[in-house]
Amino acid sequence: MDFQNVNPLNVHTNFISGNLLPLAPGVSQFSIMWKLFSILMWLLQAIQVSVMIPGLFIVPWESALLASTITSVNTIEVFFMVGRILARRKLVDRLISKLNEILHVEDETMRNIVTTTLKPMNTPLKFYCWSGGLSILVWFSIPFLLISERSSFFYEDFKLPAVFSKQPFSTQVFLLGNLFLIIGNVHIFLKKCGVDIYMIHLVLLITSQYRYISTRLTTTFQDANLQSEVEGYSPETNRWTDSTLRALCQHHVTVIRLSSVLKELLSLSFTMIYVNSVLRFCFIGVLLSRVLSTTLLEGFLVMMFTCGCVVQFYILCFCVQQLQDASRNITIEAFHEKWYLFGPSVRRTFMLMILSNNLGCNLSTSSKFNLSLSSFMSILNQSYSIALVLL
Repeated sequence: MDFQNVNPLNVHTNFISGNLLPLAPGVSQFSIMWKLFSILMWLLQAIQVSVMIPGLFIVPWESALLASTITSVNTIEVFFMVGRILARRKLVDRLISKLNEILHVEDETMRNIVTTTLKPMNTPLKFYCWSGGLSILVWFSIPFLLISERSSFFYEDFKLPAVFSKQPFSTQVFLLGNLFLIIGNVHIFLKKCGVDIYMIHLVLLITSQYRYISTRLTTTFQDANLQSEVEGYSPETNRWTDSTLRALCQHHVTVIRLSSVLKELLSLSFTMIYVNSVLRFCFIGVLLSRVLSTTLLEGFLVMMFTCGCVVQFYILCFCVQQLQDASRNITIEAFHEKWYLFGPSVRRTFMLMILSNNLGCNLSTSSKFNLSLSSFMSILNQSYSIALVLL
């Protein structure tokens, strides 16, 4: 196992999105073709921003706000989070290198824990990608229906205000412009999916290491207690237990350092996600209230996109919560395995590990912007309240 091959979903979305975030330390594992594809997609996003900004000042402000908020928030998130990860390549390489060293250990327990930690997230993340991508594709395809009704078009006819030429413009300009907006908006969403899955993958791998330490602690005491029932708590049993605990303690120190690196890498990104999620859910609520009064199709598409966003944000909060719980509960199960019957060295090492539970793992810059299941509900409530005020 290593960082790259343990999660195919992370690899595939990383390539398709064109983010090309690091998958291995120190080397470029991307071909020239994928690098050219990535450059083309970033250029596409730059052009979309350049045609969107003047369009926002020409169309009525209410239409501009409702049409561009989601795209703007996604674009800001993607440019910031992907740029931050790529700019801190040395830090990412150090994190991946240490994770690979740990994952290369041939241990069936670790393999099972890593698999059971990562696999349950694949289905909801795929739902998030497909539901969001399809809803955006259909949403930006709706203006094509206007082609049969008229021969000249205006900026307001696009789902996202964009200036490609002076208005009114021809059917050909409208057709090509709308096709450009479809590709640009679907791909910026795929970029967001890719960086979200990449960050979730990092969080889950660290979580699996905390769970591995907890499981190994419990099984170590269980095996030692079974042996002691036959032979008694002999010096050999104490030495074996003490040696195993010290190895796990060293592993724990390594994981704590990795958690510190992870916080340094992702803390600002998670803070931005917290703030932007309030804006995103708020304006999705406002947008939903408007489109429900027009067409059923648009209402269904917004509902579909909303479900995908809620699933994605819940997964992110859930994974961060799991990491926090796993880092604070390492010794909970092992505490009930008669550890107090062993020698002084074993008891002292285990008590130090109990004290280390207080360190925990907090990835946020402050408690106010901490991602957790409680903050998930708080953000939905805040978004609902703001949406009611705006309505």
